[in-house]
Amino acid sequence: MTDVPLHPRDTDERTAARSGHHAATRVGRRAVLAAGLGAATLGVAACADSAPPTSVQARNIEGRADDELPVEASPPPVTGGPPLVTGSFRSARMGGRDTRWAVARPNGVTGRLPVVVVLHALNTNEKSIFGPKLEMQTVMQQYVDAGNAPFALAAADIGRNYYHRRTDGTDGGAMVLDEFLPMLASDPDLNLSTDRIGLFGWSMGGYGALRLAAMLGSPRVAAVAVSSPAMWADPRNFPPRAFDSLADYQANSLFGAQPKFAKIPLLINIGSSDQFYTYTRQWAAGLRPPAAFGTAAGGHTNRYWRSVLPEQVEFLGRNLAV
Repeated sequence: MTDVPLHPRDTDERTAARSGHHAATRVGRRAVLAAGLGAATLGVAACADSAPPTSVQARNIEGRADDELPVEASPPPVTGGPPLVTGSFRSARMGGRDTRWAVARPNGVTGRLPVVVVLHALNTNEKSIFGPKLEMQTVMQQYVDAGNAPFALAAADIGRNYYHRRTDGTDGGAMVLDEFLPMLASDPDLNLSTDRIGLFGWSMGGYGALRLAAMLGSPRVAAVAVSSPAMWADPRNFPPRAFDSLADYQANSLFGAQPKFAKIPLLINIGSSDQFYTYTRQWAAGLRPPAAFGTAAGGHTNRYWRSVLPEQVEFLGRNLAV
């Protein structure tokens, strides 16, 4: 499968609209966190993907929680699932640079669809979630093919910005809210609704999804699902790639922002050997009501993130359909 350039449509593939769907079983908006969530320090299991040289707790306390993934020098090839529609726009919020984007709509579905905005990890880009390592669009297609309510996926490239305003003047979060979302809503070929959106992100994008959800609030945000959100609880130990100064950290840290999630359905997945595990549990302990929290053996890896995508797609789709 090759990308579909802006804006032609392969309409023949989309004429067979779904005649109906099975109602997803409703479950509680949020599951109770595992026992002991409120503890500031937690033991962690050994990692099935890779065993860190020290405990997750020690790595975090020493400021070594690291979200530097291998650099993807160019967008990965996309060969599976429904076709992508791709394009770019000149972003004032990103310093006037061309900003690439990609959208996946499920095959066999016509009409206006709600959308999940995908926020990518550090050193990745707008196509990474659709590439061979993750293939979220394939998981989405399987969800829709099973008779569930359809939705689309949309991602834009923010580079290494970290989804907030930086000293160079760029602001990836503002780009998503002020430019990307309006573009998605106004493009008749994409045929997407942004009145109520889902947010998904992993690593740096997990932090970004949570930050934008806190800014937009309910009911605009129907649900948020994140994997391994990159968060630092200690203001003495954040990396300059994430925050430019202590004042920047204090203005944009999510610690203290938990009350903003009181009415937003939230699913957090993180591997028990992920270097952000302790910080994430500390942050989640402040949520009232608790978030749905999933953990299993795994690290800060594509292998773990791919394993939890079916649960996350189901969570987002179910809440968007409400």
